Amino acid sequence: MLFNLDLVSAELANLHPLERFVHNATLDLDRVEIFGPKSFPRATSLFIIEYDEFIALNAAVFEAGGAFLVRSASASCDTRGLPALLLPDAPDLPDARDLLTRLLEYRMRLDTWSEAVLSTMARDAPLQEVFDMVATMFANPLMLSDSALYFVLTAGRLPDDFRDPFWSPAIETGVCPTEVYFDTWMRSAENAFSSERAYIVSDAETGGRTYLVRNLLVEGEYHGCIELVDVNAPLGPADLALADYVGDLLALILPRRAYPQIANSALGPFQELLAGNAVRPHVLEYGLAELGWSVGDPHYAVCFSGAEGAGELGPHLQAERRIAELYPHAQFVEDNGAHLMIARDVDYPLTEFRAGLLPGGPEGLRFIAGFSSLSDDFSRLRTTADQAAFAYEQIKPYETDRYLATAMGFYDDCWFEDARRRLTDEGGDVVWLLDPAAVALARADERDGTAHVSTALAYLEHGCNATRTAEALFIHRNTLAYRLKRIKAISGLDLENLGTSNVDVLRVHLSCKLLAG
Repeated sequence: MLFNLDLVSAELANLHPLERFVHNATLDLDRVEIFGPKSFPRATSLFIIEYDEFIALNAAVFEAGGAFLVRSASASCDTRGLPALLLPDAPDLPDARDLLTRLLEYRMRLDTWSEAVLSTMARDAPLQEVFDMVATMFANPLMLSDSALYFVLTAGRLPDDFRDPFWSPAIETGVCPTEVYFDTWMRSAENAFSSERAYIVSDAETGGRTYLVRNLLVEGEYHGCIELVDVNAPLGPADLALADYVGDLLALILPRRAYPQIANSALGPFQELLAGNAVRPHVLEYGLAELGWSVGDPHYAVCFSGAEGAGELGPHLQAERRIAELYPHAQFVEDNGAHLMIARDVDYPLTEFRAGLLPGGPEGLRFIAGFSSLSDDFSRLRTTADQAAFAYEQIKPYETDRYLATAMGFYDDCWFEDARRRLTDEGGDVVWLLDPAAVALARADERDGTAHVSTALAYLEHGCNATRTAEALFIHRNTLAYRLKRIKAISGLDLENLGTSNVDVLRVHLSCKLLAG
């Protein structure tokens, strides 16, 4: 790994070096040597030199390259434009050889650290492991945020009593306080969120701390940022250089998409879910709370289009605009070119649409719409949207007079058709039909060598009769009772109380059948 004078200055901080060079995060040095008669200008060399030799040096010759570490130097030393680090004379000042040994050992530590970071990235180690390794070279802790400024992780040592107006809310809620960020960050740099190099942010107004920010940009797309805060030591140019180095490494691997947390540019929770990306529960909860919604709200999705020739804005734009006006409490997003409405059942009951009542009374508005089933799990929004799209496609072929009527289709009416296609098509995606609880059981079986799926299947196929199920499985009733309790603990599926639980028994049965087969 290359280094620079800022890193050397930080390493020799106990010798109180005087910096006589332009700070630059570029790592441009690859060699340390003691200056001697045979030394010659070399742009990537750091020369350890005595003060008298430096004064007598032909500066014009060494303008061609090289940086200098000057021993026993006077504070008034004229460096004549040569980049130099001056070490004041002191009783404990190491001699040239000791300085060389110390800097070579420092370079070895840098190399070892760099190789370890690269190694963890190369084997696609968890992102936390990568940043735990990165943090070993910094005195202060690091925080990683994604493209939407959602908290991803921290690494390094945070004091037990640590409180901070930026970091604490991010760590506790999973969401960085964007209003505070934008206000403070933009005061520090006009291009705060587009800068490709690390920069320092001083926050005198909200606590006096100093932060270092390194954006993660790839071809102009923002993927998040790395931050440091000065809770353990002052931040300096050496931190900028190391942060840029880490940022450059991450920029190289982002196109591989090995780390989904920072692989994408900002989308927001709904778009992230629709794109098939996992959204952390507390992040989803926060995003829904901003709408006045909660995670457990029953909701549905509607895939729709307008009648062709409806107006000069174009059919889709006009339909979307008018539907958005009619249903202001819903959310509207684009999904693979389709218009999607996400609505809570409490705001616009799905039963009223099924009854043809069209909440809001859109007089003169004609459209085709596919409705999903009701769902109480926003994390499965991709599945909900797919249901709406499937229902929409079932209507479209039969819409013969697009100018005369609104046509609506409901996934609950065509679920068996979707199941039939997926089960009969060669290579059909049956996983999409699986109940998450049954999937959780299958994963536990694979991991622990248990038989939860086959037990649940047998119990359902024997009418939830414990005696007949135990006989069919050749196990004692107590063993069955224990397995049913484990099934509930693993998946939340209470097979012993199906009448009082909101469980789609048919779907669970089909899922267990598919997984057991």
